[in-house]
Amino acid sequence: MTRNLYLYLYSGSNFIRRVKCLSLSLDREVYTPYESASAEFLYSGNDCDNIDRIGIFLDNTRIFLGLTDTIRQFHKQNASFVRIQSRSFTSLLTQNELEPGLHSNLTMASLMTDFYTFPAYITYENPAGSGYIFVKSGNTMWDGVVSFGYKLTGHYPYVLHNHICLSAPQTTTPTEFRQNQVLEYGTVTDTTKLISHYHMEDISGTPDVYQQENSSASAFNIVRHKQISFDSSFLHDPDDALTFRNLYSRRGCESSYLVYDGFQNEMPGQNLTFGMHIQSETICRVRTTFGTNGFRTRLDCYHDGFYNLT
Repeated sequence: MTRNLYLYLYSGSNFIRRVKCLSLSLDREVYTPYESASAEFLYSGNDCDNIDRIGIFLDNTRIFLGLTDTIRQFHKQNASFVRIQSRSFTSLLTQNELEPGLHSNLTMASLMTDFYTFPAYITYENPAGSGYIFVKSGNTMWDGVVSFGYKLTGHYPYVLHNHICLSAPQTTTPTEFRQNQVLEYGTVTDTTKLISHYHMEDISGTPDVYQQENSSASAFNIVRHKQISFDSSFLHDPDDALTFRNLYSRRGCESSYLVYDGFQNEMPGQNLTFGMHIQSETICRVRTTFGTNGFRTRLDCYHDGFYNLT
């Protein structure tokens, strides 16, 4: 069955036009607070300067909605082309800084509405419960979401399209692949982000009061010590400040992956099974390309502090 990939161009409340994509690169990842896409298409119009958002549709299903970070128009071989690079609207959370200090009695709804007004395309899980965040100079809205979400649910928040999820993904019926469907599969070990030891002073500034070793780093003979000031975001449990950092430093440190021709609009958080190699594991990254030879997709299942724990 032939599947068509279209780019929808919008300006304000107006739909401008639909064009067929020549190429696409789409990336979704659990530790990145936005999806990113780049697309190229033939274009004979002259209204690209007015585009403020794009939608990417696979047949009639929208698979991406985002801002137009960059638009490049160019001409070659007697044809006109446009190349667009875009990130989903949740990328705005990384570009707005919060007022420093203690912000208490927050819910997810008040965190998302009391400080700034974001486009309505951004939605969020709003679980019961309230909490506080302590904002340091330069901390962004996304830093606030991570701090609030981790303390409320014990999980690192992630984004599905433009929806912020605070809770860990629920187990679902896995997408299954057979041997003859897979072009490549394997494993990856990435130790570059691992920190072996964290040291934190107490609230009065006395150094090394709180310490924690990351056994994952030590197992690789990695010696990386990090000294941090007292983290007031974990005033209720200072040791948890180090536990959180240890978990985060392990992100994507080990993973299993597969590559196949095609695209089934997989999302992070879904379950994946491929023989004995991947057994009902959570998908953590989806990378899809589209070109003259159709779709090709890579699915990665991390084994780290937050996903597919063993």
